[in-house]
Amino acid sequence: MPDSAQSANGRVEETVDDAFWPAPRPGQVRVLLLGTYHMDNPGLDEVNVDADDVLGEDRQGELRDLADRLERWKADRVAVERPWDRAADLNDVYQRYRSGAYDYDTEHEFESTHGMRDDAATECRSEVVQIGFRLADRLGHERVAPIDCPAMMGNDATAELAERGYEPERKVDVPRLDTDSLQRTRDERLASSTIPDYHRMLNRERELLKNHAGMFGMYVPYGEGENFGGPAALGTWYERNLKMVHNLWRAVDADAQETGDEERILLVVGSGHVRVLRHLLDETPQFCPVNPLPSLS
Repeated sequence: MPDSAQSANGRVEETVDDAFWPAPRPGQVRVLLLGTYHMDNPGLDEVNVDADDVLGEDRQGELRDLADRLERWKADRVAVERPWDRAADLNDVYQRYRSGAYDYDTEHEFESTHGMRDDAATECRSEVVQIGFRLADRLGHERVAPIDCPAMMGNDATAELAERGYEPERKVDVPRLDTDSLQRTRDERLASSTIPDYHRMLNRERELLKNHAGMFGMYVPYGEGENFGGPAALGTWYERNLKMVHNLWRAVDADAQETGDEERILLVVGSGHVRVLRHLLDETPQFCPVNPLPSLS
């Protein structure tokens, strides 16, 4: 395809992406939602990208490039997908990076603050450290804000259905998300892309939609009789994200609001959260979700 055609398609896609994001109003806290992949391979998602080692020289250069781009947005605070009640532990580790005791390109073992796993050798490779800490460090922030409330979507009702091999009736012939194919495609794309390029792809609307299409396509029909296991699982997902929005509000600088400053928070979060967080933030009048794509250019 000629370069001019590629450019035109890119502009059309960017226009489509922009249409899903609201315009900020005066006084709102702006939250840039940077959807990421999990760089330390925790293996906790439906689709788990096979991430190569981000401590290597080439990937570290790409991460510095990504930080250069994100730094221009001038966030007042960096929030990350780690449990809100591990703030002290998380910021103890952040201070080691900020002071220079730890380097971003070196493996360091420290107690994980993940909440769902405890691999001390991989936490230093996580997007929390490699993007969140690095950016907050660049911006001179004293702390980062963990805002997650981890929760497993499965429940006793879905377990009961799975145990007896339940399959919901297919009443509508729509394609199901092929998670194996999606993982292969994303693995190949990551292997052939720079980290900034991969994040531009990951935050396109067509990619963000795939996570919710898969979740809703699977869980809405999953139940029978008095068993609402699938909808309950989606309820858990929404509850988790609502608590994340609440924790973003906890992180807002009250002094800045009193002086009329429009605070900016950059949230580093798994890309599967972006659509639901955008909706919830847009529904909350104190907030305005912000498209990350212009900052990734």
